[in-house]
Amino acid sequence: MSNLENDLKKAKYLIENHAFYRNRDSMFDMIYPFTNENINGMFDCFNFKEKDCLSVLGSSDQVFDMYLRGAKSVTAFDINPLTKYLFYLKRAALRADLTKEEYLSFFWSSQDYTESLESFNEKIFVKIIPFLKGNSYKFWTNLFTRYKGYKIREKDCLFSFDEYKRSTLEKTVHYLNDRDFKKIKEMSPSIKITFINKNLKDLVLNKHYDLMYFSNLIQYANSIFNPDTLYETKLEEEKAALQKFKNFIMRYKANLNDDGIIIIGYIYTILEECDEPAIFNKKIRDEVFPDNTYYYESFQSTCHFENVFLSDVPTHEKDACLVYKKSFHK
Repeated sequence: MSNLENDLKKAKYLIENHAFYRNRDSMFDMIYPFTNENINGMFDCFNFKEKDCLSVLGSSDQVFDMYLRGAKSVTAFDINPLTKYLFYLKRAALRADLTKEEYLSFFWSSQDYTESLESFNEKIFVKIIPFLKGNSYKFWTNLFTRYKGYKIREKDCLFSFDEYKRSTLEKTVHYLNDRDFKKIKEMSPSIKITFINKNLKDLVLNKHYDLMYFSNLIQYANSIFNPDTLYETKLEEEKAALQKFKNFIMRYKANLNDDGIIIIGYIYTILEECDEPAIFNKKIRDEVFPDNTYYYESFQSTCHFENVFLSDVPTHEKDACLVYKKSFHK
């Protein structure tokens, strides 16, 4: 069976089986329709001009924002092979010269049932089809032939339920503001990725980069690096997993260019304290990532845009990212 056939088989299984009824499936099986990070605020902290970048693919929004900020190239990796089809679908939609309203109406899904019926609207898909090529064309036309668009886009099936309001996305994703949406459409024919379908533990890099971004994988350290020993407390286990995550990620500093940066992890509401996962525990975080080697960039939290009840709570004010910079440690 070809990769395309396997991918279609997996997609159809996910579409037809809500996550609630699925057993033993990976937490990374579903596609994130949009980022749930404030990548606009975070990327403001870094220079992407003429940089070679590595990123988790996920929703593809990171890739578009990196190119919008001047990246020279983007290599994208993901454990989920289906994410590449969303990238090509979004790129095709940009090339199809959709209005921002059409683009968001197509890709975004509402909690409101009536509004959600417009997601993956077939009339808009017809406009996108001419800009899909190869396996991406075969993948999406096969699904749209078999299912109604809103069924493909149903939350917690093929696509994750974890999704922000449109008003939030327009603030947290650079290319979704009015001016830059026009610019990314103009750039879209030249946007491309090198896609690596690997999980983090199997990721092998064969080139050097100026910036690497590992999204929020750090909060899944305990799942990625399952404990190989018994610990007296859950906190000790969490700390050990975080240490393993750090040791693994820091192997990639050999693939950094001079002055290169690794954004090790995105941390939500960094001012809020809790014990699990370990990255949200300041004491453990500071022990594993001492400030003589690592530093943080902070910016407006996603809660600030998404939840009016939390926007004024001091502990929910800031998200942050954990950073290693090669030039500090030559």
